[in-house]
Amino acid sequence: MDIAVLDLTHGGDLIAQSLAETGTVTAVDVYDTVSDEARRDLESSGIPVLTEPPGAGDFDLIVAPVHLDSAYRTLHDARAADVPVPVITHHAAVYEILKQRLERYHVVEVTGTTAKTSTVRMLAGMLAECTGKKIVSHTSAGVEYWDGGGGDGAGSGGSSTRTIAKWSIAPASIIRAVESVKAEPGVEPDIFIFEVSLGGTGLADTGIITTLTGDYLIANKTGLSSSAKMQMVQRAKPGSTLILNSDVGVTSCPSVNILTFGDGGDEGNVRFEEIAHEHAVVTAMNRRIEFAVKDYDIFSYRTAILAAVSAAIAMNTDPDCITSFLDGFSGVSGRMKIVEIDSRTIIDNSNSGMNISSAESAIGHVRRIAEEGQGRVVMIIGIEEYNVCEGIDTDEVIRMIGRNQDFIDRFITVGIGSDCEADDLDSGMAMAMDLTEAGDTIISCVKCFR
Repeated sequence: MDIAVLDLTHGGDLIAQSLAETGTVTAVDVYDTVSDEARRDLESSGIPVLTEPPGAGDFDLIVAPVHLDSAYRTLHDARAADVPVPVITHHAAVYEILKQRLERYHVVEVTGTTAKTSTVRMLAGMLAECTGKKIVSHTSAGVEYWDGGGGDGAGSGGSSTRTIAKWSIAPASIIRAVESVKAEPGVEPDIFIFEVSLGGTGLADTGIITTLTGDYLIANKTGLSSSAKMQMVQRAKPGSTLILNSDVGVTSCPSVNILTFGDGGDEGNVRFEEIAHEHAVVTAMNRRIEFAVKDYDIFSYRTAILAAVSAAIAMNTDPDCITSFLDGFSGVSGRMKIVEIDSRTIIDNSNSGMNISSAESAIGHVRRIAEEGQGRVVMIIGIEEYNVCEGIDTDEVIRMIGRNQDFIDRFITVGIGSDCEADDLDSGMAMAMDLTEAGDTIISCVKCFR
């Protein structure tokens, strides 16, 4: 079989090498960004690398990411041919590559617009603490091994997590994550939990869509991100379970179990009955889960809590242990976690998914907890350009600053021109520490991989 793999920037090189074991593969560097080293690795494996779009008729199968412009010549030709050439996504290719290697594990995949990393890390800690099983999670925070719970905000358990490697959350990175785990001495998981960009591969025994709210255009504005994320439903394997936010709008699917969650009223099988800064109650399948809240903004964690609880229940986790875990949970680094450093309160919301909405949520949290006579509030806002593919709108940042100048005493920008600009998150934090003193608050909202 002759196969063309398009886009080497987002893991296509790894897919090409994996598929070369079963067919003749040509790799296409769509954006002309592949490194010399990666090119040499491909060519030494007998995989030619092209920079111009090849004719579709030369291939039996084309593999392309969901975010590639549908007008790209090879894709256009594949559709227009008298006998259309089959095209599959990178997600589908990863399924074909890993389906046998992962069949003995329970696989969880998480996609959605927001709350993916928090959902994965909360679920991993919950399962490790409540089931005693060994968990490997793969998120934008890294590939982590959970042996018995604990870790960064993982609950009341004692042991910590171990970071094995760091890869992107492009679907092809699942291959890298699995390979890095196999190469790590003493690591033998029972469960893999993968954060996946823009959809599911079909590997999941439990598939989660955190939310489709905040939809946006992809593929050179020819498609919607929500359509790509619906691969989690479309590719769901028979007998698997889907955990879906009520905004997905799917309540049934042939030969698949569905559990839904929502933020209020009768939305979903799992939902909040009560929610406040220091206390919350989740109703889950007619079971009441009541817990204390500390060191994080629960309003920013609503989606992650409901998704993780839903998945844990679907995986037969003891509800009493879920309650105990949530009582001890204290947030995830970079995801609206509240910490104290040198007597300053830090609202840490710097992560790869940070956007204007989550920055406003961070400000809103500080406004809600503000007391009479509190100290200064300094905010770090912006993007480490070299570190993140998808940026933020500079004009929106400027408008947000204007809306909140009544409350924020000083803004420090990263990657955005201003009279108080820092080079990166670390230097921005150093500037914020210099501008504040004990009792003051620093809001950290820089879009970056952590």
